Amino acid sequence: MSQKQKLIEKSKGGAQPNISQEIIKEYPFTLPPLAEQHRIIHRIENTFERLNAAKELAQSVLDSFEDRKTALLVDAFSGKITELWRREHGLNINSWKEHITNDLLNYVTSGSRGWAKYYADDGAIFFRMGNLDHGTIDLDLKDVRYVCIPSKAEGQRSRVQKGDILISITADVGMVGLVKEAYDEAYINQHVALARPKHSLIDAAFFTWFLVSYLGLNQLKRKQRGATKVGLGLDDIRNLYIRVPLIEEQQEIVRILDSFFEKEQHAKELCEKVLDKIEHTKKSILARAFRGDLGTNDPNEENALELLKQVLGEQD
Repeated sequence: MSQKQKLIEKSKGGAQPNISQEIIKEYPFTLPPLAEQHRIIHRIENTFERLNAAKELAQSVLDSFEDRKTALLVDAFSGKITELWRREHGLNINSWKEHITNDLLNYVTSGSRGWAKYYADDGAIFFRMGNLDHGTIDLDLKDVRYVCIPSKAEGQRSRVQKGDILISITADVGMVGLVKEAYDEAYINQHVALARPKHSLIDAAFFTWFLVSYLGLNQLKRKQRGATKVGLGLDDIRNLYIRVPLIEEQQEIVRILDSFFEKEQHAKELCEKVLDKIEHTKKSILARAFRGDLGTNDPNEENALELLKQVLGEQD
Protein backbone atom coordinates (compact mmCIF):
# COMPACT_ATOMS: atom_id res chain seq x y z
CA MET A 1 0.00 0.00 0.00
CA SER A 2 1.36 3.42 -0.98
CA GLN A 3 1.89 6.21 1.55
CA LYS A 4 -1.03 8.12 -0.01
CA GLN A 5 -3.32 5.10 0.38
CA LYS A 6 -2.20 4.65 4.00
CA LEU A 7 -3.02 8.30 4.69
CA ILE A 8 -6.48 7.87 3.15
CA GLU A 9 -7.11 4.75 5.21
CA LYS A 10 -6.15 6.55 8.41
CA SER A 11 -8.49 9.41 7.61
CA LYS A 12 -11.53 7.09 7.40
CA GLY A 13 -13.90 6.53 10.23
CA GLY A 14 -16.65 8.53 11.88
CA ALA A 15 -19.40 10.40 10.11
CA GLN A 16 -16.98 12.63 8.25
CA PRO A 17 -13.49 11.46 7.26
CA ASN A 18 -10.74 13.88 8.26
CA ILE A 19 -6.97 14.09 8.57
CA SER A 20 -5.74 14.98 12.07
CA GLN A 21 -2.49 16.69 13.01
CA GLU A 22 -1.23 13.40 14.43
CA ILE A 23 -1.71 11.66 11.08
CA ILE A 24 0.08 14.47 9.25
CA LYS A 25 3.00 14.33 11.71
CA GLU A 26 3.44 10.62 11.04
CA TYR A 27 3.32 10.95 7.24
CA PRO A 28 6.80 10.36 5.75
CA PHE A 29 8.03 12.13 2.62
CA THR A 30 11.29 12.52 0.75
CA LEU A 31 13.04 15.83 1.38
CA PRO A 32 15.45 17.07 -1.33
CA PRO A 33 18.24 19.59 -0.62
CA LEU A 34 17.03 23.14 -0.05
CA ALA A 35 18.57 24.38 -3.29
CA GLU A 36 16.75 21.67 -5.23
CA GLN A 37 13.48 22.54 -3.48
CA HIS A 38 13.88 26.06 -4.85
CA ARG A 39 14.58 24.69 -8.34
CA ILE A 40 11.50 22.44 -8.13
CA ILE A 41 9.31 25.38 -7.11
CA HIS A 42 10.76 27.49 -9.92
CA ARG A 43 10.15 24.72 -12.47
CA ILE A 44 6.56 24.16 -11.27
CA GLU A 45 5.71 27.86 -11.25
CA ASN A 46 7.13 28.44 -14.75
CA THR A 47 5.35 25.41 -16.18
CA PHE A 48 2.04 26.25 -14.46
CA GLU A 49 2.30 29.82 -15.76
CA ARG A 50 2.45 28.55 -19.34
CA LEU A 51 -0.32 26.03 -18.72
CA ASN A 52 -2.56 28.71 -17.17
CA ALA A 53 -1.98 30.95 -20.20
CA ALA A 54 -3.04 28.09 -22.49
CA LYS A 55 -6.05 27.40 -20.26
CA GLU A 56 -7.12 31.04 -20.38
CA LEU A 57 -6.88 31.06 -24.18
CA ALA A 58 -8.90 27.83 -24.55
CA GLN A 59 -11.53 29.06 -22.09
CA SER A 60 -11.86 32.38 -23.91
CA VAL A 61 -12.59 30.49 -27.15
CA LEU A 62 -15.31 28.52 -25.38
CA ASP A 63 -16.76 31.60 -23.68
CA SER A 64 -16.96 33.56 -26.94
CA PHE A 65 -18.80 30.78 -28.82
CA GLU A 66 -22.27 32.10 -27.93
CA ASP A 67 -21.31 35.65 -28.93
CA ARG A 68 -20.03 34.47 -32.32
CA LYS A 69 -23.17 32.41 -32.87
CA THR A 70 -25.47 35.30 -31.97
CA ALA A 71 -23.60 37.67 -34.30
CA LEU A 72 -23.68 35.22 -37.20
CA LEU A 73 -27.42 34.62 -36.84
CA VAL A 74 -28.05 38.38 -36.84
CA ASP A 75 -26.01 38.66 -40.05
CA ALA A 76 -27.85 35.67 -41.54
CA PHE A 77 -31.34 37.08 -41.04
CA SER A 78 -30.40 40.62 -42.06
CA GLY A 79 -29.00 39.32 -45.37
CA LYS A 80 -25.44 40.36 -44.61
CA ILE A 81 -23.79 36.95 -45.02
CA THR A 82 -25.26 36.50 -48.51
CA GLU A 83 -24.49 39.96 -49.94
CA LEU A 84 -21.94 38.49 -52.35
CA TRP A 85 -24.29 35.65 -53.31
CA ARG A 86 -27.01 38.15 -54.25
CA ARG A 87 -24.63 40.20 -56.36
CA GLU A 88 -23.52 37.08 -58.20
CA HIS A 89 -27.16 36.23 -58.90
CA GLY A 90 -28.28 39.72 -59.88
CA LEU A 91 -30.39 40.27 -56.76
CA ASN A 92 -30.53 42.86 -54.00
CA ILE A 93 -31.99 43.03 -50.51
CA ASN A 94 -35.36 44.09 -51.94
CA SER A 95 -35.86 40.44 -52.91
CA TRP A 96 -36.47 39.77 -49.20
CA LYS A 97 -40.18 39.96 -48.34
CA GLU A 98 -41.83 40.24 -44.94
CA HIS A 99 -44.39 37.58 -44.01
CA ILE A 100 -46.30 36.39 -41.02
CA THR A 101 -45.45 32.78 -40.38
CA ASN A 102 -49.03 31.66 -41.00
CA ASP A 103 -48.40 32.40 -44.71
CA LEU A 104 -45.47 29.99 -44.70
CA LEU A 105 -46.91 27.08 -42.71
CA ASN A 106 -49.22 24.33 -43.87
CA TYR A 107 -50.02 23.11 -40.43
CA VAL A 108 -49.54 23.94 -36.74
CA THR A 109 -50.67 21.68 -33.90
CA SER A 110 -49.71 20.48 -30.44
CA GLY A 111 -49.58 17.06 -28.89
CA SER A 112 -52.37 15.28 -27.09
CA ARG A 113 -52.70 15.01 -23.33
CA GLY A 114 -52.87 11.86 -21.26
CA TRP A 115 -50.57 9.69 -23.29
CA ALA A 116 -48.59 8.43 -20.28
CA LYS A 117 -50.80 5.34 -20.29
CA TYR A 118 -49.43 4.50 -23.74
CA TYR A 119 -45.75 4.52 -22.68
CA ALA A 120 -43.91 1.42 -23.85
CA ASP A 121 -40.39 -0.01 -24.09
CA ASP A 122 -40.51 0.36 -27.86
CA GLY A 123 -42.89 1.51 -30.56
CA ALA A 124 -43.47 5.04 -31.81
CA ILE A 125 -41.03 7.77 -30.70
CA PHE A 126 -42.65 10.28 -28.36
CA PHE A 127 -40.91 13.66 -28.57
CA ARG A 128 -40.94 15.75 -25.40
CA MET A 129 -39.42 19.06 -24.29
CA GLY A 130 -36.33 17.18 -23.14
CA ASN A 131 -35.61 16.39 -26.77
CA LEU A 132 -35.40 20.11 -27.65
CA ASP A 133 -32.88 22.78 -26.72
CA HIS A 134 -31.91 26.42 -27.20
CA GLY A 135 -29.11 27.42 -29.52
CA THR A 136 -29.37 24.47 -31.88
CA ILE A 137 -31.79 22.99 -34.41
CA ASP A 138 -30.76 19.38 -33.69
CA LEU A 139 -33.01 17.07 -31.73
CA ASP A 140 -31.52 15.66 -28.53
CA LEU A 141 -32.11 11.91 -28.72
CA LYS A 142 -30.12 10.83 -25.65
CA ASP A 143 -33.34 10.20 -23.72
CA VAL A 144 -36.21 9.05 -25.91
CA ARG A 145 -39.59 7.75 -24.75
CA TYR A 146 -41.80 5.44 -26.78
CA VAL A 147 -45.58 5.00 -27.01
CA CYS A 148 -47.80 2.27 -28.34
CA ILE A 149 -51.18 3.81 -29.16
CA PRO A 150 -54.41 2.43 -30.63
CA SER A 151 -54.75 3.08 -34.37
CA LYS A 152 -57.78 5.33 -33.83
CA ALA A 153 -56.44 7.23 -30.84
CA GLU A 154 -56.89 10.99 -30.83
CA GLY A 155 -53.54 12.45 -31.68
CA GLN A 156 -52.86 11.03 -35.12
CA ARG A 157 -52.92 14.70 -36.17
CA SER A 158 -49.67 15.16 -34.23
CA ARG A 159 -47.79 12.45 -36.11
CA VAL A 160 -44.33 13.77 -37.02
CA GLN A 161 -42.97 13.95 -40.56
CA LYS A 162 -39.54 14.70 -41.95
CA GLY A 163 -39.10 18.48 -42.23
CA ASP A 164 -41.42 19.28 -39.31
CA ILE A 165 -40.29 21.86 -36.74
CA LEU A 166 -40.89 21.12 -33.05
CA ILE A 167 -41.21 24.02 -30.58
CA SER A 168 -41.58 24.00 -26.79
CA ILE A 169 -44.70 25.95 -25.80
CA THR A 170 -44.82 25.66 -21.99
CA ALA A 171 -42.38 26.67 -19.23
CA ASP A 172 -39.08 27.14 -21.12
CA VAL A 173 -40.63 28.29 -24.39
CA GLY A 174 -38.78 28.61 -27.67
CA MET A 175 -36.62 25.48 -27.57
CA VAL A 176 -36.69 23.95 -31.04
CA GLY A 177 -35.71 20.90 -33.03
CA LEU A 178 -35.85 20.12 -36.74
CA VAL A 179 -36.95 16.64 -37.77
CA LYS A 180 -34.20 15.84 -40.27
CA GLU A 181 -35.09 12.22 -40.96
CA ALA A 182 -38.20 10.18 -41.59
CA TYR A 183 -39.36 8.04 -38.66
CA ASP A 184 -41.62 5.03 -39.08
CA GLU A 185 -43.88 6.56 -36.46
CA ALA A 186 -43.37 9.48 -34.07
CA TYR A 187 -45.56 11.88 -32.09
CA ILE A 188 -45.28 14.90 -29.79
CA ASN A 189 -46.60 15.46 -26.28
CA GLN A 190 -48.80 18.35 -25.14
CA HIS A 191 -45.88 20.62 -24.27
CA VAL A 192 -44.59 20.66 -27.84
CA ALA A 193 -45.99 22.29 -30.97
CA LEU A 194 -45.46 20.96 -34.48
CA ALA A 195 -45.10 23.44 -37.36
CA ARG A 196 -45.07 22.05 -40.90
CA PRO A 197 -43.62 24.51 -43.46
CA LYS A 198 -44.73 25.06 -47.02
CA HIS A 199 -41.49 23.76 -48.50
CA SER A 200 -41.95 25.60 -51.79
CA LEU A 201 -41.86 28.92 -49.88
CA ILE A 202 -39.54 28.37 -46.95
CA ASP A 203 -36.69 26.00 -46.17
CA ALA A 204 -37.38 24.13 -42.93
CA ALA A 205 -33.82 24.59 -41.62
CA PHE A 206 -33.93 28.33 -42.47
CA PHE A 207 -37.15 28.73 -40.51
CA THR A 208 -35.80 26.72 -37.55
CA TRP A 209 -32.60 28.79 -37.40
CA PHE A 210 -34.79 31.90 -37.44
CA LEU A 211 -36.53 30.62 -34.29
CA VAL A 212 -33.11 30.02 -32.69
CA SER A 213 -31.98 33.56 -33.53
CA TYR A 214 -32.69 36.60 -31.38
CA LEU A 215 -35.22 37.81 -33.98
CA GLY A 216 -37.41 34.73 -33.65
CA LEU A 217 -36.84 33.78 -30.03
CA ASN A 218 -37.46 37.31 -28.79
CA GLN A 219 -40.87 37.36 -30.51
CA LEU A 220 -41.81 34.08 -28.82
CA LYS A 221 -40.67 35.37 -25.42
CA ARG A 222 -42.65 38.59 -25.84
CA LYS A 223 -45.80 36.66 -26.73
CA GLN A 224 -45.38 34.47 -23.65
CA ARG A 225 -45.16 37.54 -21.40
CA GLY A 226 -48.47 38.89 -22.61
CA ALA A 227 -51.17 39.21 -19.91
CA THR A 228 -51.04 36.19 -17.58
CA LYS A 229 -49.88 33.61 -20.12
CA VAL A 230 -47.65 30.81 -18.89
CA GLY A 231 -46.93 29.42 -22.34
CA LEU A 232 -47.52 29.87 -26.05
CA GLY A 233 -50.67 29.28 -28.04
CA LEU A 234 -50.64 27.92 -31.56
CA ASP A 235 -51.71 31.33 -32.88
CA ASP A 236 -48.55 32.80 -31.34
CA ILE A 237 -46.51 30.57 -33.61
CA ARG A 238 -48.67 31.42 -36.62
CA ASN A 239 -48.21 35.15 -36.12
CA LEU A 240 -44.48 35.76 -36.01
CA TYR A 241 -42.94 38.26 -38.41
CA ILE A 242 -40.09 37.07 -40.61
CA ARG A 243 -38.28 38.52 -43.64
CA VAL A 244 -37.73 35.82 -46.23
CA PRO A 245 -35.47 35.76 -49.31
CA LEU A 246 -35.91 33.47 -52.31
CA ILE A 247 -35.73 29.77 -51.50
CA GLU A 248 -32.30 29.51 -53.18
CA GLU A 249 -30.86 32.20 -50.91
CA GLN A 250 -32.43 30.55 -47.88
CA GLN A 251 -30.61 27.34 -48.78
CA GLU A 252 -27.33 29.25 -49.17
CA ILE A 253 -27.79 30.78 -45.71
CA VAL A 254 -28.42 27.33 -44.23
CA ARG A 255 -25.29 26.00 -45.97
CA ILE A 256 -23.16 28.80 -44.46
CA LEU A 257 -24.64 28.29 -41.00
CA ASP A 258 -24.14 24.53 -41.11
CA SER A 259 -20.51 24.94 -42.20
CA PHE A 260 -19.80 27.53 -39.50
CA PHE A 261 -21.36 25.57 -36.66
CA GLU A 262 -19.66 22.35 -37.73
CA LYS A 263 -16.29 24.09 -37.47
CA GLU A 264 -17.27 25.77 -34.21
CA GLN A 265 -18.34 22.45 -32.69
CA HIS A 266 -15.01 20.92 -33.70
CA ALA A 267 -13.13 23.86 -32.13
CA LYS A 268 -15.26 23.61 -29.00
CA GLU A 269 -14.48 19.91 -28.58
CA LEU A 270 -10.76 20.58 -29.08
CA CYS A 271 -10.79 23.32 -26.43
CA GLU A 272 -12.57 21.05 -23.96
CA LYS A 273 -9.93 18.36 -24.57
CA VAL A 274 -7.18 20.95 -24.05
CA LEU A 275 -8.68 22.01 -20.72
CA ASP A 276 -8.89 18.40 -19.55
CA LYS A 277 -5.32 17.79 -20.71
CA ILE A 278 -4.04 20.85 -18.83
CA GLU A 279 -5.54 19.66 -15.54
CA HIS A 280 -4.10 16.19 -16.08
CA THR A 281 -0.69 17.68 -16.90
CA LYS A 282 -0.67 19.77 -13.72
CA LYS A 283 -1.32 16.69 -11.60
CA SER A 284 1.36 14.78 -13.49
CA ILE A 285 3.93 17.56 -12.95
CA LEU A 286 3.25 17.67 -9.21
CA ALA A 287 3.57 13.90 -8.98
CA ARG A 288 6.87 13.95 -10.88
CA ALA A 289 8.14 16.88 -8.80
CA PHE A 290 7.79 14.98 -5.54
CA ARG A 291 9.26 11.82 -7.01
CA GLY A 292 12.35 13.77 -8.06
CA ASP A 293 11.62 13.23 -11.78
CA LEU A 294 11.70 16.85 -12.97
CA GLY A 295 15.44 16.79 -13.65
CA THR A 296 16.21 19.31 -10.93
CA ASN A 297 18.52 17.20 -8.81
CA ASP A 298 22.26 17.94 -8.50
CA PRO A 299 24.40 14.95 -7.35
CA ASN A 300 27.03 17.34 -5.98
CA GLU A 301 24.63 18.72 -3.37
CA GLU A 302 24.58 17.28 0.15
CA ASN A 303 21.56 15.20 1.06
CA ALA A 304 18.88 17.28 2.82
CA LEU A 305 18.50 14.71 5.58
CA GLU A 306 22.22 14.96 6.39
CA LEU A 307 21.96 18.76 6.39
CA LEU A 308 19.01 18.56 8.74
CA LYS A 309 20.94 16.26 11.12
CA GLN A 310 23.87 18.67 11.03
CA VAL A 311 21.70 21.67 11.89
CA LEU A 312 20.01 19.80 14.74
CA GLY A 313 23.44 18.70 16.03
CA GLU A 314 24.68 22.28 16.05
CA GLN A 315 21.57 23.39 17.95
CA ASP A 316 22.16 20.68 20.54
